Amino acid sequence: MSLLDNPFTNQDGKKVTCLEMLQAILDGDATEEQQQYFSKHMDECMPCYRSHELDMQIKQLIKSKCCGNHVPPDLIEKIKSQVNSIS
Repeated sequence: MSLLDNPFTNQDGKKVTCLEMLQAILDGDATEEQQQYFSKHMDECMPCYRSHELDMQIKQLIKSKCCGNHVPPDLIEKIKSQVNSIS
């Protein structure tokens, strides 16, 4: 699969942004094909790689501090917003 064969393309033919791809991956909504594509994409797109690593670390930290309980999506977004304003 080449990066030209983007499985994230919307039904209207519009490609999704790197952030939208990243969100699908982190939320567990991406197909196996999309996960493979994003993995290759990250090899060439440093901003995606950094965002992915940061988001994964944030989610893991929240999960460990919430004792395995469900983390409200608005809490995750609030933390991401505050982290992004710092970096």
